[in-house]
Amino acid sequence: MKKLLVLAGIVAGIAAAVVIILKLLNREQPLPVASTERFNGSDPLSFDESELGGTVSPELLSILVCPEDKGPLTLSADAKWLVNPRNGYRYPIRRGIPVMLIEEGRKNRDASVIVPAQ
Repeated sequence: MKKLLVLAGIVAGIAAAVVIILKLLNREQPLPVASTERFNGSDPLSFDESELGGTVSPELLSILVCPEDKGPLTLSADAKWLVNPRNGYRYPIRRGIPVMLIEEGRKNRDASVIVPAQ
């Protein structure tokens, strides 16, 4: 019985997190379901350069942190990336949604944005 209550608590927490994120993204309609046709057999994490960018609310940007080192991120000058100045990881913003996967940060790493520790 305890395990069932713990599981119900976890599910409720995840549901609450999804509701908060959707409100922060100012979505009045559900997010579209991903279609396998869009990827044409390619890697689903790959993307077209034209998908980068979009409006991300300042409230969301203020709470996002790098999933690798949990430090703050900055918005790139072209508003297409969230950048970690400590390790050079860049997280793409696709159609206004930040993709906060460590694999994406590593794949798009830019050593030129690293700021030396003081």
